[in-house]
Amino acid sequence: MSVIRLWRRVRRADRPVAPVVGAANVLLSSLLFLLAIGVLTEPVTGEQENAAEGLALRIFCCWLLGGLVLFAVLGMARTLLGHLVTLLLPPLLMTVALLAL
Repeated sequence: MSVIRLWRRVRRADRPVAPVVGAANVLLSSLLFLLAIGVLTEPVTGEQENAAEGLALRIFCCWLLGGLVLFAVLGMARTLLGHLVTLLLPPLLMTVALLAL
């Protein structure tokens, strides 16, 4: 298989891959947000709370940057935009909802 054919195949896969990536990202970002604020782990000490926040932030940043680089290199613009929006929007909406309570 030539490189050109492989490149075209990856580019055609952009449309069906974007919703799958978006659904996975919404789930992951929501779980990481809940981990960071202590809902899932219920830390007892401040040290445990800081460790949970740090872990959630590291996973979130690595997932965000890894996806941005991967989808940019593959030329999957729709998936790249969906990845960015679905990772950043759920924590923002959850924060607004918690502040409104």
